[in-house]
Amino acid sequence: MKKYVYCLFLHLLVLPPVFAHQPQNTIPYLTDTAVVEQIADTTVQVTGKRKLSVVARKAAVPVLLIGLGVTHMDDEGLFEGSRGLRRVVQRQYANYHTPVDDYLYHTPLALTVGLNLAGVKGEHHYAEQALLLGMTHFVNKVITNNLKTITAVNRPDGSNNDAFPSAHTSKAFAYATFFHKEYGGRSIWYSIAGYSAATATGTLRILNDKHWLSDVLVGAGIGILSAEAVYLVYPKLQEVVDRSFHSKQQNNLIMMPYYGGGAGGIALVWQLH
Repeated sequence: MKKYVYCLFLHLLVLPPVFAHQPQNTIPYLTDTAVVEQIADTTVQVTGKRKLSVVARKAAVPVLLIGLGVTHMDDEGLFEGSRGLRRVVQRQYANYHTPVDDYLYHTPLALTVGLNLAGVKGEHHYAEQALLLGMTHFVNKVITNNLKTITAVNRPDGSNNDAFPSAHTSKAFAYATFFHKEYGGRSIWYSIAGYSAATATGTLRILNDKHWLSDVLVGAGIGILSAEAVYLVYPKLQEVVDRSFHSKQQNNLIMMPYYGGGAGGIALVWQLH
């Protein structure tokens, strides 16, 4: 079976400062309010483009994985499709089975707990880590389960029709991305450990004949996208909660996200004076 390596080149456009080449003697004498407003509008536009660039960079890899997964359903794609790969796996790994994939995707979570107990600090306090993890799990589960219901794709072994996408792989990459966000800045080996466990989980799902290649690729993309979305939204939620608690008007009603007992949502807290 031919092997192909897919390379993704991300090109970032850095806009030069608007007035980098303005003569020095003209800057202090901008008295026209129209010019000042134009400068402000230009600054807002540049800032908006940079924010969009950040979102695009974070979404590039998961979108690529999801796209590859969709194109490799059945026997289509840039290399052997899902059914073609299964035929190869069945020839070389007949009757292969291991329960390791049912536990391996928890590796990033175990590492997170171990590092916290060892006193190694992540990007957030352990209480915030729990909240971020809960939100990531909730978003990932909602997307994955709904897609399973909508698509109703049969598993390779014919056991049921909830193959697409792979929930094991989706959770594995969601947890790996969470772990990367918290500890990847300390050492690249933390990120390698998390994503290695996630990749191994997806591979074992194929070897165990529980998922097609497309299920695993899309599951990986959804997992990464879930964690990235949560980490992108979380600072905004923090601002809302912070304003609720520290507003001079002391609002009576506070909204905050929560997760517990396998469910999540928005908690409403009413302050009694």
